Amino acid sequence: MKILTRVVLLIVLLFTINYSPFTDNVFAQGEFETDYKVFYLVDSFGKTDVRQEIVLKNKTANYYADKFELKIGSTKVENVKAQDNVGALETNVKFEDNQTLISVKFNQKVIGLGKTLSWNLTYTSGELAAKSGQIWEISIPRLAKAADIGSYQATVSVPISFGPVAFTTPTPKNINKLSGRQEFTFDKDQLIQSGISMSFGQKQVFSFKLNYYLENNNLTGQFHNIALPPDNNYQKIVLEKLDPKPVNMSVDADGNFLAKYKLAPRTNLDITAMGYVEVFSKPSRRIVKNLSIEERDRYTQPQKYWETNNTIIKDKASSLKTPRAIYDFVVSTLTYSKERLNQPKIERLGAVKALASPKDAVCMEFTDLFIALARAAGIPAREIEGYAYTQNERLRPLSLTLPEGDVLHAWPEYWDDNLGWVQIDPTWGSTSGGLDYFNILDFNHLTFVQRGESSTFPYPAGAYKRKENLGEKSVFVSFAQDLPTPTLTPSLTLSFPQKIISAIPLKVEATVANVGSTSIIGQELSLKSDKLENKSTPKIELAILPPFAQENFQFTLQARGLFLNTQDTLVLSYADTQVSKPVRILPIYIIIFSKGLAISAAVAVLIIVLGYFLFKKIKNKKLNFS
Repeated sequence: MKILTRVVLLIVLLFTINYSPFTDNVFAQGEFETDYKVFYLVDSFGKTDVRQEIVLKNKTANYYADKFELKIGSTKVENVKAQDNVGALETNVKFEDNQTLISVKFNQKVIGLGKTLSWNLTYTSGELAAKSGQIWEISIPRLAKAADIGSYQATVSVPISFGPVAFTTPTPKNINKLSGRQEFTFDKDQLIQSGISMSFGQKQVFSFKLNYYLENNNLTGQFHNIALPPDNNYQKIVLEKLDPKPVNMSVDADGNFLAKYKLAPRTNLDITAMGYVEVFSKPSRRIVKNLSIEERDRYTQPQKYWETNNTIIKDKASSLKTPRAIYDFVVSTLTYSKERLNQPKIERLGAVKALASPKDAVCMEFTDLFIALARAAGIPAREIEGYAYTQNERLRPLSLTLPEGDVLHAWPEYWDDNLGWVQIDPTWGSTSGGLDYFNILDFNHLTFVQRGESSTFPYPAGAYKRKENLGEKSVFVSFAQDLPTPTLTPSLTLSFPQKIISAIPLKVEATVANVGSTSIIGQELSLKSDKLENKSTPKIELAILPPFAQENFQFTLQARGLFLNTQDTLVLSYADTQVSKPVRILPIYIIIFSKGLAISAAVAVLIIVLGYFLFKKIKNKKLNFS
């Protein structure tokens, strides 16, 4: 009589990366095959009913299964029920270590080669779908690789009221619309590569209020800068208020907006910035066109926390080579540590220590390790610090160290020659159960500062506080319905003499200022003249001119002939705005007939004559004395 071996069938359908699900004592791999049809029915409030239609097939005569275990990464579930053609099945649910374990006891044993058991598992989750501002988001963790999974098909059904599809990763195999709903179908190969990430809606707009505090304890006046949210490929800023107004606004080498203030000795200053930002899920424009050789070198250099010269970092980077490979390595290697969030101050470890303690990471370590590996592989990379909206800090945690009261987030970006700077989030890629935060970000990341030249400067909003008020919030971000109509308002001025001489070069001072509420991007400043030749650069491209910014330029012009006697007009143009000013061009010989020259000549002749008579008088006195 053949002895049958009882097997507890452990299937990990959706899992958190870094978890090894299969063990020899509970599962005989290859002895069973399981086919799945999974339906995710999302209602208008975001609650998701999940139905799994499962067919279990025994591939051997030596084993049988009487129990089934399902692990779902990062997601809590409720209302768990299971049944086969006989009736209800006994279920048990546990949630621990950021995973849900569902155990199902079969009513009938699956005994015999080729024998099958068809049964259904249903449950409800409030974490798979959520509305963030104007965007509905669907996030389903990815499928574990397992040889025992035969076919697998997942269908996601959402109401038409969610709006148009902003993006979906991966691309669905089929899309159907019927009776007020839209359905998206995915297959096994897609879900092994990544989880399902979908967004519905047209745009995401945030409003912000940022409070800054500056202090000058010196005996002399000092200039101080604050960093404001910049425009980049993923966000458009409308700055409606900056009180008090700065001396000037500049853009540093990393594209940060730095407002400059002058503080008198022994004084302090409170500053309030208010505005709006429209956020995009992928690069919507390209502010930085290309990186020079010097910039590429700068963004691949070692910095504090980005130890690209470390042997371990260099060796690992040489085997990874591409941004995607580095992202996957970081996501699968590091484990997010909730325990570190309980520390009074979270110390930033850096890339080398992150590799040495992979289970002790927060967003800074995910970011620093990616940047260090990318730079060591010759890929320009830098850090983003800012605000990230999350409804579930277990799935999408925030952990950037700042003075108490404000919690921000950190994530990296790398340079792509076709797309420019590309933002990714390996932290959330890990904590959300393998959702793809490499190909598509989301609508919830708002940049405060971009760090490439330095790994520690500039400081983001939230870091400028009074010592006695460290616990007070200074960053206030909320959803807004629409982006106010931005004003593009350049102000131009020209300064030069009204009359010039043909042979003498003309120095022209030009000033361009942005007195509007949004940045002017990718426009040229040019100075034109009909009669004068521009000896300097005729056109100057300004990559970006933020609100409150002013820049000064100097042009050198000269007449095309020595004897021009005419009137001309200089025209300064920038961003569809022009300012003009007339100039009188005089021939070179006018110098001879000019009133000033005549007076100068008369004075010179008088001095010569007086000098001559004085000389004669002194000489005669000497002769008489002799």
